[in-house]
Amino acid sequence: MQRRSGTSDEHRSRRGLVILVVSLALLALGVLYLMGAFNRVVRNVRAVKLRCASTQDIQPFGDHLLYYDGDSLICLSSNGNERWNYMVGGGASFHAGNSYVVIWRGSQLSILNRNGRSTYDNNIGEVIQFARAGEKYIAVVHGDDSTSEGTTTVTFYNPEGEKQDTETSAYQDMLVLDAGFFADGDYAWTTAMDLYGTVPSTTLNTFRVNSMTTGTADLGDTITYKVIYAGNTLNVVGTRQLRRYDYNGTQDNSQTVLVYGWKLIDSQVTNNRAMMLFAPTRQMNDVISITELRCLYDNNQDKRLTLPGECVGAGLYSRRIYAFSEDTMYRADLNSSRFTAISLPIPGSVTGYICMLSDGTAILESGLDVYAVTIP
Repeated sequence: MQRRSGTSDEHRSRRGLVILVVSLALLALGVLYLMGAFNRVVRNVRAVKLRCASTQDIQPFGDHLLYYDGDSLICLSSNGNERWNYMVGGGASFHAGNSYVVIWRGSQLSILNRNGRSTYDNNIGEVIQFARAGEKYIAVVHGDDSTSEGTTTVTFYNPEGEKQDTETSAYQDMLVLDAGFFADGDYAWTTAMDLYGTVPSTTLNTFRVNSMTTGTADLGDTITYKVIYAGNTLNVVGTRQLRRYDYNGTQDNSQTVLVYGWKLIDSQVTNNRAMMLFAPTRQMNDVISITELRCLYDNNQDKRLTLPGECVGAGLYSRRIYAFSEDTMYRADLNSSRFTAISLPIPGSVTGYICMLSDGTAILESGLDVYAVTIP
């Protein structure tokens, strides 16, 4: 009996030792994982060469891609298959929204749905400066602003080409810079610059389409180049500051963020929260070579990241940051402290990042070649 008791005690002691060793090993592995010791992974990331060239106008259209070859507007799926082809002729420009595409050439205006079918195609009688497609309306900026006698008009159409609203007085002696839609497409915003003032000044106007003007804000002499709507707020990005406004153009001064020296390169709205990715302005010149990134999320997170190597571009998808070097994709979650490196299956060197499709396909360029790369 005493011999069996001793054996049992010995087994229990060995079992406890094994459990302790395993627990310590698992703990060590966990610490190493959190420290990023396993951040280098090699995965089979699929890359498909597309028929378009990097010199052509390429824009994302949901989970599809649009490009203009100088004669036709062509829609491709992320695997390179042609979905539709629309003849537009030479000298055209286009803008892709989420549901519609607007094309303009001279005074000719065309509106297409997601299937490439024309819902409107007509001559509006004035030269079109540019147009923007929203969920419910199309904003068309037209008229001659080259002289003091000329006038610029912003007209809002529905997808069938019926006029819904027109605004001219707000743009007297102004150069309209950009336009867009927010709040499910019922509201629109425009930015315009005073052409004849002693100091260049930019104005933000907001509208409820087919109703009334809702607000105006003086943005001063800084260059404003992006407006992002999220959380009932217009995030207005300029060369100096990120400023936030409500529908009526009233600024929330407590939410102003200094972004001087940084340029917005991508943005994403998830759960009604804006995620904005910046790169140093000095690294975004003719030869793009990014080594740092800055990410602003919602109203309270401002994170800076150092890239493992020089990158030619970066973008956002599903609250993750992706950066691309000549042969590697770097990935980081918003709250992670290190990047994961993934080899890119592209024959040549990656020379540029074009855009990200809604299904998580990155469009990259390698010289004149364009590739669709699925991201993990």
